[in-house]
Amino acid sequence: MSAKSSWTIALLVLFLFIGCKQNTDHNKSETITTTTMVGQDPPTTDAVQQAVSIFNEAMVSPTVELMDDLCADELTYGHSSGLIQNKAEFIDDIVNGPFDFLSVEAADQSIHISGNTAIVRHIFLAKGTNAGEDADVRIGNVQVYQKDRQGKLKLLARQAYKLPN
Repeated sequence: MSAKSSWTIALLVLFLFIGCKQNTDHNKSETITTTTMVGQDPPTTDAVQQAVSIFNEAMVSPTVELMDDLCADELTYGHSSGLIQNKAEFIDDIVNGPFDFLSVEAADQSIHISGNTAIVRHIFLAKGTNAGEDADVRIGNVQVYQKDRQGKLKLLARQAYKLPN
């Protein structure tokens, strides 16, 4: 074996070790969740569409109890501004924050189901007020819904992104 090959192998082993080490050095606030689908059927497209619709309706008239029921405990909620919120931060913002939704729609929606998880993409269209000023929202949106242990679809992740003009 040449010296170059020996160095290449040594570097690969080192990178593998570093990668494995990084995967075990978790930030204390990070939560790792694995949900199995034992005894559960995958969600249907209709059930996912209904979950999105219920979530969008809840954004117009949010309560802490309702949003708590619709969101997974591990929720990570990303805004198009780059702000990332956990479940508690998102619920506080939607219930008490400066933005009040008057209507929410999901246009051009697609749904991909994998196991007990559904990935939803759509154009998020909303009308509302931001600190009392009229506001229209048109952004791209990816949502991830996952069946919980009771078989209910809950929002696990959401990431909004700005669309080209």
